[in-house]
Amino acid sequence: MRKWLLSVASILALLVFAGTASAQNAQISGVLKDQSGGVLPGATVVAKNLETGLTRSAVTEATGEFHVPALPPGTYSVTAELQGFSKETRPDIVLVIDQNAVINFMLKPAAVAEAVTVTGESPLVDTTKSDVSTSVSTQQIQDLPVASRRWIDLAMLTPGTSQDNIRGFFYRGNVNIGGGTREYSNGFVVDGVNNTWAEMGEPRQNFAMDAIQEFKVSTSNYKAEYGLATGGLLTVVTKSGTNQMHGSGLAFFRDSRIAAEEYPQKQLDAAQKVPAGTNEPLYHRYQYGGTLGGPIVQNKTHFFAAYEGTKEQQNFTINTNGIWPQYEGVFPSKQTRWTYNTKIDHQLSASQSLFFRWGAEDEYRPIITTGGRTTPSASFDFGVPRQSAVLSHTWVMSSRVLNDFRFQYAYSKYQVAPPYSHGDWEPGDFTERVTLCTPVFSYPSVITGGCGNAQMGPEHRYELKDDFSRLMQGWGGTHQWKVGLDYSYIPFQGDLTNSPFGSWTFPKDAVYNPNDSSTFPTQYTESLPTYANIPTHTFATYIQDDWRARDGVTLNLGLRYDLQRGAFNEDIPGLLAKIEDKLGRNGTFPLDPSVVAQPSSGRGDFNNFGPRVGIAWDPQNNGVMNIHAAYGMFYDNMRTLQNFNELTWPQAQQVIITRPSFPDPYQGHSRDQFVSTAPPNITVMSNATVSPYAHQFNVGVNRSLLRQLAVTVDWSYINRYSDRDTVDPNIPDQTTRVKLYPQFGRVNFWQPTADNTYRALLVKVEKRMSNHYQFLTSYTLSAARDQNFLNSLADVYGYSKIDRYGTADRRHRLVVSGIVQLPWQAQISAIGDFRSSLPFSPTSALGDLNNDGYTGDLPAGVQPGSGCRALNLDAINGVRASRNLTAVTQVDCPGFSNVDLRFSKFFTLPGTQQVEFIAQLFNIFNRANFATPNGSITAANDISGRPLFGQSQSLLANINAPSRQAEFAVRWKF
Repeated sequence: MRKWLLSVASILALLVFAGTASAQNAQISGVLKDQSGGVLPGATVVAKNLETGLTRSAVTEATGEFHVPALPPGTYSVTAELQGFSKETRPDIVLVIDQNAVINFMLKPAAVAEAVTVTGESPLVDTTKSDVSTSVSTQQIQDLPVASRRWIDLAMLTPGTSQDNIRGFFYRGNVNIGGGTREYSNGFVVDGVNNTWAEMGEPRQNFAMDAIQEFKVSTSNYKAEYGLATGGLLTVVTKSGTNQMHGSGLAFFRDSRIAAEEYPQKQLDAAQKVPAGTNEPLYHRYQYGGTLGGPIVQNKTHFFAAYEGTKEQQNFTINTNGIWPQYEGVFPSKQTRWTYNTKIDHQLSASQSLFFRWGAEDEYRPIITTGGRTTPSASFDFGVPRQSAVLSHTWVMSSRVLNDFRFQYAYSKYQVAPPYSHGDWEPGDFTERVTLCTPVFSYPSVITGGCGNAQMGPEHRYELKDDFSRLMQGWGGTHQWKVGLDYSYIPFQGDLTNSPFGSWTFPKDAVYNPNDSSTFPTQYTESLPTYANIPTHTFATYIQDDWRARDGVTLNLGLRYDLQRGAFNEDIPGLLAKIEDKLGRNGTFPLDPSVVAQPSSGRGDFNNFGPRVGIAWDPQNNGVMNIHAAYGMFYDNMRTLQNFNELTWPQAQQVIITRPSFPDPYQGHSRDQFVSTAPPNITVMSNATVSPYAHQFNVGVNRSLLRQLAVTVDWSYINRYSDRDTVDPNIPDQTTRVKLYPQFGRVNFWQPTADNTYRALLVKVEKRMSNHYQFLTSYTLSAARDQNFLNSLADVYGYSKIDRYGTADRRHRLVVSGIVQLPWQAQISAIGDFRSSLPFSPTSALGDLNNDGYTGDLPAGVQPGSGCRALNLDAINGVRASRNLTAVTQVDCPGFSNVDLRFSKFFTLPGTQQVEFIAQLFNIFNRANFATPNGSITAANDISGRPLFGQSQSLLANINAPSRQAEFAVRWKF
């Protein structure tokens, strides 16, 4: 504790002297000139937010340049004036998140003209940025059809994004961005503070859709002020109140009477030979909520609050084609979710402002993995209470100096509980949970029983963040320097109930028969409950400079340093003592794992310096074109949850028995007797473990084709290194069959050798709302490769590094979205999403072909990740022929196609009231979007005689409308 207090004190001391203005705010910059082209120093430029009254001002430098910083996104009036010249105003300048709007003025002599108002908008092309990014506006969030009503799903409108590799059954509100093709490799920032789970790297907290003002998706080379993400970054600004009292109420309704039967239910109808629609279950979804915002003190203090609740009954289908009729059927999952937040903004003075934001969210979703071969008893419930509080102080010290300070407290807890239990327990308390567990029975077509993957994991975050910026003339141009510090203390503890009553694996879809050896189980595993507590400290500092070297040329330079302490299990004795304190039993290792050879002594990663270099060039210096290139080095958040097994294997006392007796795997002995004689399986982290890191490079061009229309083309090249591989240095010597560490069974050794690459051509055509319509079209041509160690090749003994198609290797993706304002106060909008196929990995039940002690080996000629890419059907059919199985002649490689449509009719009521009636149709073509196909090489045939290998039988995860669904809604606004 003393060390922690000293660390916090040191950080606070540093914050007094250092600190950039929050990058989520926008700024306005430009040059004032007279009619002859001469620069005008000493002029005053004032930007006023038309909704809140917030005002910022600046005085032009000797070069005529000005910068107005710290402008929250919104609509502004910008005025320039100088004695002897006419005053000029640019009304209705709309600023978006993290924008540098370049607005130049040409003032006329006062004798020639009075005050002038010039109509115009903020530039569509930001000519000062070298990153690859797209902003999603309030109008897009409010008016586009979104089946989930999760605002983060609209990130999919932008190029270089996907949801192909997220843990959707846990956290549906996630997105893969650019080279962040892992669910944990992207960064999420809300109102200037971290919104990422440290334990697994996913978005921590969601907010009501109507609470989001806008957000920005940075696909490549975000600036040095952000870090701990090797992929992309998503930054969000929540709404604030204005000088006008305003509010809304909404109700959305969807049910089975206005929805088509889903594909799995149709298949069950066919298998049971019953009329179509027989198995269509009762489905409904109700969503409701509202907002309220306005002034507490005009032009000074404002508030905003939002609430949103959802009740939905989803249904999961089990179809074993009649093999296990007692487990077949459609099983309901009644799910609930609510979220609310409130925000207060206060203007202390013309130069200082505060805001406070509080938000909370909770959800409960029972049996969420049911479906396919997983019965409800083998599934689990999922709940996540979340909350956060943010306090911000922004101080414009002068026209050149700005400081922004933020504090955040956040709490979140995953509650994974046995089916239908809605359980919530303290980590490490297994007394009640264990009574809900049953043995697991795994057959080829069905899985029953278990503990529901039960685990509890509360995480807290205390974050202090300070950013300081200074504008400076000289040194070859105009420099906007920014320095900052970001510190978080993150206590995290978690547990896992495991399978204390055992898990049986059977090779055949048949009940155990003591007289039929083909029904005997092939494996029995058993693990006891485990607990660990891993608090971490993260520290970051950076310096960056947006250097306007000459007219039309801006250099984006930066250097960031990240340090994560506690994230590498550095103090194993101390961590084991925490376990002992919690559980009240000896937490030390029964055997010494330090005998496992290490590549180095000591743990931790201390050299995480990340340079950022970019250039943006506007050839004509007229705001029309931006030719840009950038390079950066980025580091990942170290996921603390993945470190638990190194500490908990003594608690688990894992048992693995091949060809066990049934129903007593210990044959009359006690479990303790068996464990005492069997070498334990252990887990050891390599001392060379480092934070995964990536080199990102992009080059591209943005160009305005018309005043409201722009096109962007970028090439993105990302290499990512040092993610976690698991290898076993204790496999027997191929010749002598002697193990290196005979006192142990398997040694799961974590080493930083997994790499991956991402290449993408990103194309975007964007038209801002004008002439009653707007659209955004995004196209991505990409290739992803994974390189990691595997021991599943029949013709290679032990481990070798394999270069294969990546799990997110989807070649083509096209997304088209648009909003059209129709006559008679009507509006129509749509989103079309079209994708090519993903690869899949063949799997094997052929056993240990390379004799290294591990089963699941692939036959010679068959490579991991080769399905739908470079699949060797000859090799697969050779194996099938040797087992008298039908040859595979067809492999499904399903793409994805979905179109959603929304129609709105508005009615104006007395005063400022308006009612909007909404009709939405999701998946209008009733497309069944399938997951990757069955990869089991030795799978049998379906009832038609076609091999199950290569067949797509289940729907893609993370889709919001698996069949055509209609929805009706009403929204009231004032």
